[in-house]
Amino acid sequence: MFAQHILHIAAMPMSARNAVHGLGIVRMIILGLIAVAIWSSSVFFSAAHAWSDSVPWVQEFPVTLPNGDAADLYVPRVSRWSRPWLEDAFPLVAVLQGALVDKSEYQRLGRRLAALGFVAVIPNHFRNFPGIPVPVLFSEVGVITSIYDAMVTADADPDSPLYLIVDTERMGMVGHSLGGFVGMHAIAGVCDPQICTEPDGTYEPPEALQAGAVYGANLIDFDGTGIDLDTSSAPVALVQGRLDGIAIPQEAQATYPLLESPRALISIDGANHYGICDRNNPPGATPDPLQPTLSQSAANFNSLRWIGLWLRAFLKDDPWADIWLYDIGGSFNGVVDAIVD
Repeated sequence: MFAQHILHIAAMPMSARNAVHGLGIVRMIILGLIAVAIWSSSVFFSAAHAWSDSVPWVQEFPVTLPNGDAADLYVPRVSRWSRPWLEDAFPLVAVLQGALVDKSEYQRLGRRLAALGFVAVIPNHFRNFPGIPVPVLFSEVGVITSIYDAMVTADADPDSPLYLIVDTERMGMVGHSLGGFVGMHAIAGVCDPQICTEPDGTYEPPEALQAGAVYGANLIDFDGTGIDLDTSSAPVALVQGRLDGIAIPQEAQATYPLLESPRALISIDGANHYGICDRNNPPGATPDPLQPTLSQSAANFNSLRWIGLWLRAFLKDDPWADIWLYDIGGSFNGVVDAIVD
């Protein structure tokens, strides 16, 4: 997968343990109200897959990470008075972009994650490559650590909108395309020089990194061989459009046995490589030769819903997410099929 992306570039000129006595009751009531709003919202669960440009209970902020990356922050809207009852309520999710895909193409993903009770950070990470005159959008494993460090600092800052509310002991990763390839290497603690620029040539992910979901990504190299990573530290879900003409479904199927359990292969009929993005074939990115038969809104709805289920199952111990993943195993309309073990 890395080779495919680099060739294209080269061709270009808290949880229940905190609930105590009365404070715990108030906390559970607040979280319950948030959960009701999330699961009943017509914005995210309407039959027509309608989307809104803004979500009332989600706030968006621009931030700068310690490594200098500009990032978009999506966070549940929390009033200052309620923070003591929502301490560590919202796990952190790092979103790693596809090669040459701007962070602005993942706004629906960011809003969706925040609406589901996560703090989502989506950065633009630029890299320089020989023979390419300008920096290009190309993620690497260290981005995850930079996101984590920034959110730990913000969670401890009384002047930050994130003060107290980030669960810095639970972190997830969502990666698109190259970003998913990078994210799986980060989970395994592997510093491949192509996607890792750590000075000492090693990489150790934050201990908080406990789950990953990748879309249009796999561990099959350009020559067809599989990269056998140790992903046992974090469950990984492969979310795959069945009309992906860049990271083809057969490569996701070949990657699935390489992952440690718990793992998932979630297939979406009619979605192509950009079903996770706000629009198909974003400007500057490698165009998918296959056209989706699902509308972009429907592709977003299905891919983001199942990514959310996976993260809620492993970062928020959500029993309803477990039921969908392990017992139902797909959508009632047959668009989504999930293999989980």
